[in-house]
Amino acid sequence: MLASLLYALARLVVELLSVRGAEDAALRAEVLALRRQVQVLERRIKRIRWAPGDRMMLAALNPRLPKASWPGLLVKPETVLGWHRELIRRRWAAYTGRPRRGRPPLSEDVRALIVRMAKENPSWGYVRIRGELLKLG
Repeated sequence: MLASLLYALARLVVELLSVRGAEDAALRAEVLALRRQVQVLERRIKRIRWAPGDRMMLAALNPRLPKASWPGLLVKPETVLGWHRELIRRRWAAYTGRPRRGRPPLSEDVRALIVRMAKENPSWGYVRIRGELLKLG
């Protein structure tokens, strides 16, 4: 699975580099999208199954395709946009399990104590309040 996804990504990069500098980039992008659809249809048994590499390829080619070629696609542009959103969501989902960086948050009790000390002693600054908190432990 991972190897096929990496292979599809490598092919996509090579093909997009060939499309990038060409004058007829829209036409070449359309040809690449149609080529990918033919590959999917060749694998078809009962129904079309879009592999992650195919979805990634069409999501990457979607902005480069002219709007006139969209009716010729097997999927609606909204579907391709949904695939793109899902790819982005999965990419950022990896960050949710990571531990938080930076200073850990203070508990509500400590916050209330700091506010109370500041109200009761208006001449104290944050350095003095910190020192008093360190004395308390």
